[in-house]
Amino acid sequence: MPGRRKKNLRRHVNAYFYPSTKIHGTMWDITSYSPLRVSLAGGGTDIPPYSDRYGSAVVNVAIDRGVTVKYKFDQEPLEISSRDFFRSTVVGKKTSRKGMQEKLADLFVDFGINSGRLLINSDVPPGSGLGSSSSLILAALSTIHSIRGESVARDELAAEAYRLEREYFGITLGKQDPYAIAFGGFKYMEFKGDNFGLSYFATSPRFDLELQSSMLLVYTGKTRESSRILRDQVSKSVRGDRTTIERLDQVKALAVEMKTSIEKEDFPSICNIVNRGWELKKKLGKEVSNPTVDRIIDTALSKGAMAARLLGGGSQGFVLVLSKPGNFELQKEMLNLSTFAVRVSFDREGTRITAQ
Repeated sequence: MPGRRKKNLRRHVNAYFYPSTKIHGTMWDITSYSPLRVSLAGGGTDIPPYSDRYGSAVVNVAIDRGVTVKYKFDQEPLEISSRDFFRSTVVGKKTSRKGMQEKLADLFVDFGINSGRLLINSDVPPGSGLGSSSSLILAALSTIHSIRGESVARDELAAEAYRLEREYFGITLGKQDPYAIAFGGFKYMEFKGDNFGLSYFATSPRFDLELQSSMLLVYTGKTRESSRILRDQVSKSVRGDRTTIERLDQVKALAVEMKTSIEKEDFPSICNIVNRGWELKKKLGKEVSNPTVDRIIDTALSKGAMAARLLGGGSQGFVLVLSKPGNFELQKEMLNLSTFAVRVSFDREGTRITAQ
């Protein structure tokens, strides 16, 4: 199932090469890694049909948390296991309902890979608002192409992952996730139809350190099935609901404003835009927030945070908190509300093979 080549508004392609290998008669390990991503502005505008009709703008950064896929060749039927959920599946086992692991197994078989062992390890559970499903599928695809000895450009890998998520795995998502994760880094992106544009921010090392030192991810304690929440937005966009379109226009305008603020290295302005974006996001659907999310955000702001918003489609997952760098007391406060509140850094590389 090779991905289709996409035309770019501003073509920025990093070569993505996998050396030729032969499966039969040898033993080797392949490890693929995909980072997760944090969306700072514009999320939701990258979901068709809005992005196809009006174009989208998003600002995101890949972070040093991610999904690892390890493949080890043997001559037994393909086995896929997840260390996070203590669950496994084997090709050929009949099941009445296929989940992500079963569909992944079918995908490998479709590419002619019927044997071996695949171990999945994620730093966060699915549905956390950090693009974890895209991270998993990109890591799996890079493993597949490595096994097959195929050379794939990052834009092709991202396009292939996006198509598979929608058509093969049945996930409703925006285009930014597979592209943000495949390319990595801190960037501004645009999408319209099959076209996309990407530009990395050329900010100073001092500002990069300031921004990374300000970021905290706080887990709400649950995940959610993002497709269900996003389908409501998609349905309204398909109907041409004027209120939804106008709000998405405003979200897109904030992404453009965020781009300017980052280029000026204006941290207070960035925080202001994150807060305004969250207020707009809540107006896009009734289930975007809930009392737990509100409590985390309100507490963070009352304890010195400059900005806070839930990431992803809404309802559950991770809250992004921005504060003055070095505010470790805030992290301690967040751990009174969550069992998992962590600092993060940027990931500059995107999806890659880390061992072979």
